[in-house]
Amino acid sequence: QRIAFVEHFGSYLLDEKDRSLVCDIVKQTSEAIDIPVFVKIRLLHTVEETLVLCRQLQEAGASLIAIHARYRASHERKGAGARDGAAILEHVRYIKQHMPPEFPIVTNGNVITYAHVEKNLEFTNADGIMCAEGILDNPALYQPRLQSTNNT
Repeated sequence: QRIAFVEHFGSYLLDEKDRSLVCDIVKQTSEAIDIPVFVKIRLLHTVEETLVLCRQLQEAGASLIAIHARYRASHERKGAGARDGAAILEHVRYIKQHMPPEFPIVTNGNVITYAHVEKNLEFTNADGIMCAEGILDNPALYQPRLQSTNNT
């Protein structure tokens, strides 16, 4: 995150001053290829700002938005794995409620166990879920879902 901050890329391109560039990238990409364009974002300063960004990305041609429900890191954070706290799943739920119902939103954050997967999806009403650290710690994290699918 520090390199992204210093070099101005990744989630640091989500500010209003770079919005036209990001939307142009999504638009040009979606027009140039025949497969869906998925976009992953982090939360902006307010849920309303994040919702505006999601609407702009959809209008630009994004087919799905994955929301990492944490704010961008500040480069001042200290210690191994320093974070800004738990994911703010309330923002994902709000955005899902205020985007067109057919537009897929993927939630990301606070997932260590399969029970967390179920709670996150139920709480946010998202169309899917991403997991990073939890899947690294437990590559079989989604195994309960696979088992239940195979038994039906």
